[in-house]
Amino acid sequence: MLRIFALCLLAFASETGAQNGVAPAAGPSAGSPEPLFAFHELDYHLHAGLERPVSMQEWLDLCVSDGRKAVVMLDHLELYRKLPEEYLRWKPHGQPPYKMGRAGHHEFFRQVDALASQRKDLLIFKGWEISETELDTGLDLEAMRLVDVIGWHISPANGRKAPDGEHLVKRARQVLQAQKRVPVPMILFHPFTMRVENLQRSAVAQGRDPKDITAEEYRFFHGDEQRQLAELLRGSSVYLEISRETEDCFFEDACRTAMLEDIRPLAEMGVQFTVSTDAHGVSDLTKTFRPAAYSQALGCTPANTNSLLRELLKIRTTKPTSVGQ
Repeated sequence: MLRIFALCLLAFASETGAQNGVAPAAGPSAGSPEPLFAFHELDYHLHAGLERPVSMQEWLDLCVSDGRKAVVMLDHLELYRKLPEEYLRWKPHGQPPYKMGRAGHHEFFRQVDALASQRKDLLIFKGWEISETELDTGLDLEAMRLVDVIGWHISPANGRKAPDGEHLVKRARQVLQAQKRVPVPMILFHPFTMRVENLQRSAVAQGRDPKDITAEEYRFFHGDEQRQLAELLRGSSVYLEISRETEDCFFEDACRTAMLEDIRPLAEMGVQFTVSTDAHGVSDLTKTFRPAAYSQALGCTPANTNSLLRELLKIRTTKPTSVGQ
């Protein structure tokens, strides 16, 4: 408890002046604040709503037992658009823990707010995971304004063209525009591992061994797409996620090589990253989270991955969370 409070005070002291709206991320430099937490102590993508398999208290206990100190508790926004009978077909065992629709949004976040005020072993923030398609079809601004963080689900687009650098540059531009309407920190969720998933599934469908996929095929960026993306994101409050599935990618030489060539230059150009478990089930939280095993090789530092936490803590000093929002 005392450590959490002391670290909060450190974060507040490391920033000067209050800021309205979104605080720009502080890039890693000689003058950057000291990191607050180690890689594995952060989880910016923790599913905790309609998909949660146990009580929220048990869910957080599992996080703490594996070392987590700060989490973003979120849910898929589109799940709340299901009719009750659709939910039961999707998850047939038991009733949904929250109502569908906007009433469910408020029920979920009231519970998150209550736990955030009760738990002294965790820093807790609220979030949505939203399909990237809503950047094209229209934004649910009312729902988006309920949360501290918004993560945009970059899809693997299985059966179609895999996400790539051109696609991510487009989404980054759209997210920056969306952020002008809802000024909260935003994350582009798991773009790199979604490309890997698409390519590997496509290979299996074609009767090809995924181990035959080359590093060049895995490469996400081509031409000057890395530079374009870095120019858009550097100094902004939009982050890229390095998801837990990255660890699996490191077991394949070609995939690891592509990841290093795609991500490390972005870190060197000042792009800010987040790490996460993207946990949906108990097995996701009982398996040891080891983001340092791949994040450091990709050029990410604890100072970099703590940038979002520092920003959220700063925002909280001027815009405190109220239970029952």
